[in-house]
Amino acid sequence: MTRRQTVLLLLLASIWGGSYALIKVALDDGVPWAWVAFIRIGVGALIITALAVRQVGVAAICDRLRWTAPIGAAQIAVPFLLISWGERRLPSGLAGVLVATAPLFTALLAVRFVPDTALGRRGLVGVGIGFVGVVLLFGADLSGSGGLVVAGLALVLAALGYGVGSTLSRRKLAGMPPLAVSASTLLWSTAMTGAVALPSAAPPSPSGGAIVALLVLGAVGTGLAYLIFFTLVSEVGPSRTMLVTYLAPVFAVGYGAAFLDEAITAGVVLGIVLVIGGSVIGSRSAGAGRAPRPARPPRTPLP
Repeated sequence: MTRRQTVLLLLLASIWGGSYALIKVALDDGVPWAWVAFIRIGVGALIITALAVRQVGVAAICDRLRWTAPIGAAQIAVPFLLISWGERRLPSGLAGVLVATAPLFTALLAVRFVPDTALGRRGLVGVGIGFVGVVLLFGADLSGSGGLVVAGLALVLAALGYGVGSTLSRRKLAGMPPLAVSASTLLWSTAMTGAVALPSAAPPSPSGGAIVALLVLGAVGTGLAYLIFFTLVSEVGPSRTMLVTYLAPVFAVGYGAAFLDEAITAGVVLGIVLVIGGSVIGSRSAGAGRAPRPARPPRTPLP
């Protein structure tokens, strides 16, 4: 990777890592959790759809709607709702670490549902290490409160949703332009989260800080971030671009400590090492020992 590409990768990780802190700012200001997810997806959908219509056309966005709907639910709508709901109780940095388990689920699901994929002993060890990190986080940082445990499980379920969504994308959306896939899934996800948010009480008048957080979360955390993501995919390929998955949790913990006064506990540090290390080993080992797989579209990354 060139210096410019490395800078873009770090910028992307910093943007997605910062999403958790922005969610926390909006929640602490009283914005209902479902509205946080709905607004961020809606703003991002407007930006991405405008770009997609201009570059690939409406027909491409409408292609394979019967698959972009469930993929949008699994990979965007449900995880974003779960993340917002869970962050009502959890520190933003810890939320980022728990969601970083997504590559573990992706590796396991790929073995079962993606042809010509094998995990191997090294991969199994990596997945095991990652889940030991999750258990450590639950024991060290979420113990003593049933509500914290349930919130932590919501974040892990969000990570599972990312794994399910990326696996479905590999199987059902091969060959579609990435911008068209993103626009279609974001539009579906806007409708789905709107169905949850709109019947509930409208958010009270948020502070200026919360409004800025929501706009940045949608425009930068979704819109600009996707532009950077697609640029990197076209230049260095999806595998290297997915390194952002391992970098974002570090930024999430750093932002939480710097701007929200969240404590960086020994459990969080060790959890980061185990979860990210296990994810790297597990995901890189998937496919070992088999014939090379044909090219597939990139997975949708973390928020």
